[in-house]
Amino acid sequence: MNKFISIAIICLLFASKSFACQCIGPSANIEENWKGSYQVFVGEVLESSSDKLYLASGLNYTYYTIQVIESLKGNYHPKYRLRTFERISHGSCDYTFEVGKKYLIYAYSDNGNLSTNICSRTAPIEEVNKNEIEELRRLTKDYGEEKGAALIIEKSVAERELGVAQVKIKELNNATEELNNTKNWLLGIALALALLLVLSVFTSLRRKKDKVQHGS
Repeated sequence: MNKFISIAIICLLFASKSFACQCIGPSANIEENWKGSYQVFVGEVLESSSDKLYLASGLNYTYYTIQVIESLKGNYHPKYRLRTFERISHGSCDYTFEVGKKYLIYAYSDNGNLSTNICSRTAPIEEVNKNEIEELRRLTKDYGEEKGAALIIEKSVAERELGVAQVKIKELNNATEELNNTKNWLLGIALALALLLVLSVFTSLRRKKDKVQHGS
């Protein structure tokens, strides 16, 4: 029994290790990080919320609503200075924010969703060197906003959850359709076999009847 428990613990440790984040730290070159980011800005985390719906993988998603305080890359409209960041659980490299704190954020885009990770230069603003902010301001001024990211209006958590639900419903409908097609196919085979059986019995009875008639 103890042997099985030990094996189970080893398996769990191996599984947790396989899901752990592994990455190389961010480059010391600020311009390189700036160019590689979709958006860069100083922002304050207003709230966080967990996605109550789960994808097929079983991963839980957390969303952070962040207000842009200063844009350092990206085209921002004054009416849309909120950004929704996505974080995946289970040992992902995604960055975990604290509500109420301000951060310098190097953001990336994945299918329209914003995210950042612990492998980037994203950090609490109090831990950021002032020279880095000045360098980012210089880059924004030198390159201009035309090379920045286009404006995107992030979806709310409710809209994201609705999107996940719609995907699940579509998958369920597809599965139901496939099941119905399989049922119809099996029903067709069953009817064909039943017809063959009836024809076989009919043929057998007919032959017996013919033998009786010829014998008499």
